[in-house]
Amino acid sequence: MQAFISGIVPLSTTKWFGKLSSVIFFGGCDFRCRYCHSPGLLEFKQEFLTDIKKITSEVNKYTDIAEAVVFSGGEPCLQRLALISLAKNLKNQNLKIGLDTNGSKPNVIKELLSMELIDFISLDMKSSLNTELFSNVTKSKTFFTRTDDITENIKQTLKILKEHQGKVEIEIKTVIVPSLVYKKEDILNIGELIKEINCTWVFQQFDNQKELVDKNLKNIQPASKSFLENLKEFCLKEYPNLRVKIRE
Repeated sequence: MQAFISGIVPLSTTKWFGKLSSVIFFGGCDFRCRYCHSPGLLEFKQEFLTDIKKITSEVNKYTDIAEAVVFSGGEPCLQRLALISLAKNLKNQNLKIGLDTNGSKPNVIKELLSMELIDFISLDMKSSLNTELFSNVTKSKTFFTRTDDITENIKQTLKILKEHQGKVEIEIKTVIVPSLVYKKEDILNIGELIKEINCTWVFQQFDNQKELVDKNLKNIQPASKSFLENLKEFCLKEYPNLRVKIRE
């Protein structure tokens, strides 16, 4: 079986924070987030086609050191069969399995969780699920897919995560982008969606130094540490049971 895999980072502690992991980057994504700094991963490029046996063999070189493997991208859930096959193979190597996802494919996430193939999920909440804002941030609407359909899928993913909390480590990540994803009311709307999920909510600082899909955002300065701290305090006043962390 082949999959669109752009590459592997042998050892990293950033995708599953604090856990030494190999990271597999899937090519292809159904979003075109303006602040995304991986524009090279958005398409299913022919050059990415790789036999998954080769991927498994590469990861196995580091199983004596790595604790886990994280599937990232791109959006891994767009390649369901390859994702499940890799998860099974690597799980059999006694590795913990993590998934970095935008949440647009709830059925795939449910299947992975039901098969007990996933130990950690990092869900990128790109913005609140307000139709206009979400569409502006993700540019995910197509001729065949309405924004409301996509946000409904993400709501289904959140419901699935709630059903499986306690069985899997859950991280919800929101990149704070001044002028785009930064208003308190929008962030609170995310808090309302996740308040009953046992998770860690990470505020990720926007990075304008990397390559971006929307080049105009290069002129936007990242939020200051004090702004992020104030945003965290504001959210905790409203939702004191949430665990909120700041990651620069």
